[in-house]
Amino acid sequence: MFRLAALLVCLAPAAVFAAQPKGAAPDPIGVYRQVPDNLISLDQRHKFIEWDYGLDAYYSSVGMIMNFTDKPIENVGEASETNVYKNLLLSPLVPRYAILEASVNPMPVAGVVVREHAFDFYQRAQVGGESFNLIRSATRGFQEPYAVSLFLGRVVRYQPLARTPEEKEKNKKSGYQSSLGYTGYLVSYGSHHIKDNELYDDHWVELEWKVKGDQLFTLQKMQWNYRIGVKLHNNPFISDVAFIGFKRNRLDYTADAWDFLANSGFEYRIDFKIGNLKPVRQYFEVNKKWPVKRLAAFAVALGFTWESDSLYSGPLDSYPGGENFQVLLRPNVEF
Repeated sequence: MFRLAALLVCLAPAAVFAAQPKGAAPDPIGVYRQVPDNLISLDQRHKFIEWDYGLDAYYSSVGMIMNFTDKPIENVGEASETNVYKNLLLSPLVPRYAILEASVNPMPVAGVVVREHAFDFYQRAQVGGESFNLIRSATRGFQEPYAVSLFLGRVVRYQPLARTPEEKEKNKKSGYQSSLGYTGYLVSYGSHHIKDNELYDDHWVELEWKVKGDQLFTLQKMQWNYRIGVKLHNNPFISDVAFIGFKRNRLDYTADAWDFLANSGFEYRIDFKIGNLKPVRQYFEVNKKWPVKRLAAFAVALGFTWESDSLYSGPLDSYPGGENFQVLLRPNVEF
């Protein structure tokens, strides 16, 4: 099962970039049209410091962007999904921006609080054996309650094209705070680790190279995060790992609600134990969204997490000699 999941994820980029035959319907990933240069409104004021924030049930953050150049953040317009990846992957290697960020993971923290303060309720959420607990299923995914990080690399801005006066006004009010793309190097730190909704002391450091960003426009929203790195733990009972991760999420009110490419997302991460490079953890999730009247979208995510018996040891090894498999089921509403 795990090899099949990995194969599907590896083949996903090929499906995304596959060309449409002549006469076929427009490619859903091409809805984000490139804005002509004369329609891009550039902010000519150079700002040494700008702020960026994001609010989400699983990952919320605030970041301070420091611009080391003498020009404003480059505005590449309303780029298509294909051009987004090309533009960021061909970025210069010399860092031109730095970002200091603080983040918190609300749902994973909520899972810890429920298990610690309402354990009887937590136990009643167990369904069908150890592989499915409703609370664990809804809150699993992040192994840390919070993090602080430093990013060095390139930053670009995405300016949406207003097609109607109403959309122009909504875009103006949104401020484009989160319509940014990043390519570069990231170092993150935290002091605790979450395992099965329990909190453990662990001073960890994560080093990674990543391509990340989002286009949060009025009618179309896209998020991506592709990364490779290592995570080192101070807690001797948690294995140090190298990892590869893929994440792509899309919501499009202009496309058909049942269009899978335009209204869906997936995430996959695999961790390898440093030393023997054997897989010790896998996380997989796929979601489908159904937009409702250009106001919100109902979403359902399905997936799993798998951990080998060598990921944890000593008092943290809850499954001695065996593997831990958990089913994920996450209903959600996106705006």
